[in-house]
Amino acid sequence: MKAILQQYTRFVDFLNMVCGWCLAAIIAVMSILIFWQVVARYAIGSSLAWSEELSRFLMIFMVLIGAAVALGKGSLIAVEIVPEMARESLKKWIKTATHLLSIVFYAILIVYGWKLAQNFSGQIAPGTGISMFWIYLSLPMGGLLLLLNSLSGVIKEFIGEEG
Repeated sequence: MKAILQQYTRFVDFLNMVCGWCLAAIIAVMSILIFWQVVARYAIGSSLAWSEELSRFLMIFMVLIGAAVALGKGSLIAVEIVPEMARESLKKWIKTATHLLSIVFYAILIVYGWKLAQNFSGQIAPGTGISMFWIYLSLPMGGLLLLLNSLSGVIKEFIGEEG
């Protein structure tokens, strides 16, 4: 059983590495688009109509993917006063309870994010022509990545890996 749980945590770590590369690509594309937007507006007098909208959509994905990667690395901002004041034996249970409460929130994010994506699937973004389904899909996708990382955090607490 422990081997299966370790395989799961390694899978989530690999997924986080892939997400990190996706974040780097998103930042690169956003930087190029925004740089071109500024240059074109001031040097040429007109700019790409869709670049600002696409940058905004990429920012949404970047925030949700980045939150999942940060959760996996233990880099999210947290209030640490309660775990720091607790006994060592109680710290594991506090972290686990925090992850489990977060999992409930992520499950809600997935379910309602999916419903929201379906509700807006008929709308088209004016600048890019992208269906808003793909933009709202960032909510359940980010929720799923966060949920996977929280489960991995719970597993790491109980099998003794650093998390």
